[in-house]
Amino acid sequence: MIPSQISYLSKLIHLDLSSNQFSGKIPPEIGLLANLKVLQLGKNQLNGSVPPEIGHLSFLNDLSLNSNRLDGPIPASLGNLKNLEVLYLYNNLLSGSIPQELGNLIHLLELCVYTNNLTGPIPSTFGNLKKLTLLFAFCNQLSGPIPREIGNLNFLDNLSFRTNNLSGSIPASLGGLRNLKLLHLQQNQLSGPIPEELGNLEFLTDLELGQNQLNGSIPVSFGNLTNLEILHVRGNQLSGPIPEVLGNLESLVILVLSENQLNGSIPASFPNLVNLRYLILSTNQLSGPILEELGNLKSLINIDLSENHLTGSIPAFSNLVNLEFLILHSNQLSGQIPEELGNLEPLANLDLSRNQLNGSIPSSFLNLVNLRSLFLSNNKLSGFIP
Repeated sequence: MIPSQISYLSKLIHLDLSSNQFSGKIPPEIGLLANLKVLQLGKNQLNGSVPPEIGHLSFLNDLSLNSNRLDGPIPASLGNLKNLEVLYLYNNLLSGSIPQELGNLIHLLELCVYTNNLTGPIPSTFGNLKKLTLLFAFCNQLSGPIPREIGNLNFLDNLSFRTNNLSGSIPASLGGLRNLKLLHLQQNQLSGPIPEELGNLEFLTDLELGQNQLNGSIPVSFGNLTNLEILHVRGNQLSGPIPEVLGNLESLVILVLSENQLNGSIPASFPNLVNLRYLILSTNQLSGPILEELGNLKSLINIDLSENHLTGSIPAFSNLVNLEFLILHSNQLSGQIPEELGNLEPLANLDLSRNQLNGSIPSSFLNLVNLRSLFLSNNKLSGFIP
């Protein structure tokens, strides 16, 4: 345990006890170390509450209490730490609401309160944290709307509120966060349309809005996000066609649009996505053929187009030498299974079931030495099983 006598070290400026096995409570006497600038107690086994007396440490610029077993509320007195630049409280058992007073920390650069049991709203006073570059509050039980004032944080480059109980619409003001690289809002109860203004976030590399109740169409403005590597909007109520302009996103590695109500055909521009590894469009209302030209995307590892209304034949895909998953079940695909699929040696999961395929099972399938799952049921196949 940390002894209360630590307060005798009255000239202490930097105290780092992180990454040890200290247990017990943080002594309130730590608040007497009036000259302290850095207090790092993270990655221990400390329990009990965060002492409000820490709010007396007016010179503190780094407070790291992360990865312990601390419980109880975040003290409102932490709002007195006017010189604080880093506040790490993540990976604890903290509960109650986030104090509005944290909005007084005008020099704060990084605020991490993720993976706790925090409830209540995100304080609108966070809009005062004009120097903030990182705000992580994911994996809590926060509720209410995302404050539009978050759009004032011009230096923010990482923002995650994922896995909470947030509701209401995504504020259009987030489109003003011009330095943002990561925006995670998935696994909430957000509703309404996706704001067109998010298309202004030209440095964005990771946009994840899945598992909400968002509706309307995918904004055409997303075609401006030319640095985007991950676009994930699975499990919403999005409708309309997939915008052709998504084919402009040549940096895209992961595209997940599944479990929506998207219709129309697979955009003819998608063969431009030369870095794409995951193409997940399952459980929508897409129609028309599977583009032959998708077979030129040699980086593809996973194609899932299942549970749509796709027609025509299965392309040969002979150039997809890295493909491990090809999931096309529950469509209206017809014609024969291409022999060339048997040359895709990494293929581990192949599901062509519930279509209208005919002809025989290709003997080339004997080459698929990594195959773990093969589903061909509910088709019109005939002939011998190799």
